[in-house]
Amino acid sequence: MGYFWWVLIPVLAILVGAFKEWLDFKAKTQQLGSSTRDLEDTVRAQAETIDAMQEERDDLIRRIQNLEAIVTTEMWDALHDDALSTAEQDRVLTDARAQLHVPDKDEPSDAERAERLARRLRS
Repeated sequence: MGYFWWVLIPVLAILVGAFKEWLDFKAKTQQLGSSTRDLEDTVRAQAETIDAMQEERDDLIRRIQNLEAIVTTEMWDALHDDALSTAEQDRVLTDARAQLHVPDKDEPSDAERAERLARRLRS
């Protein structure tokens, strides 16, 4: 009978150690599973945000194109309206250009402004 305990004790120790490792593995797997779900939720939310921003951008592009069409139509009409004097044509053209807002050559581009902002944020 003494021989039985000498064999049973190491076997039980091995089984308890294996069980503890299995519990640790299970806990890590659950933790990784929840963080993976969090990542998937974050990616899904960002994809939805990107889709919404692209729709908004497309909307803004259409609005700008409509405004450009209106302004250029006014400019075309002013240039080809024989009833308007030269001064009136110049006034209409100036007003149309002001509405179009063509940036000055000295005004930085959007890319330059973004680069400056990025440099400031890094500092």
